[in-house]
Amino acid sequence: MSVTVAELSVTGDQLRAAVGTFPSGVTVVTTLKEDGTDVGLTVSAFASLSLEPAMVLLAVDNASTSLPYLTVGAPLGISVLADGQGPVAYQFSKRGVDRFAGVATQRGRGGVALIDAAAAFFVGDITAAYPGGDHTILTVAVRECGTHETARPLLYQRGQVHDWPEYQI
Repeated sequence: MSVTVAELSVTGDQLRAAVGTFPSGVTVVTTLKEDGTDVGLTVSAFASLSLEPAMVLLAVDNASTSLPYLTVGAPLGISVLADGQGPVAYQFSKRGVDRFAGVATQRGRGGVALIDAAAAFFVGDITAAYPGGDHTILTVAVRECGTHETARPLLYQRGQVHDWPEYQI
């Protein structure tokens, strides 16, 4: 049995509330404009896609002013933000500001900016873009990656970022 979009009765608010209960990590995604200017945005829709070949995917809101620079073949940096980097997540989600102002970065392969002290990083190239409702799904071939072994990831749940809870299992 297949379901058509016209048959769906879930509202955006209902979906946001239900999906928002599932915590995810928070990333800052970066690329370069043709003139070499940095572009960056906060993305929480990020996941592993394939181990062989090494690939990840992310989804970017179609209304994002950064989306036009996230084209097939473009170099991409992904910084998985660490505990305490909530202000960086918020800064990269704002419009009309220099998102890189005051943020320590280093350069990865292809010259993309990577956020210092992030829990992990990925550098690669965008291989494909697919429509996904009000978002565009991007696949990325990973050329290099690494972790900051002692860092815990920043979490995103119910529309807010959260530092790692202090408890022992």
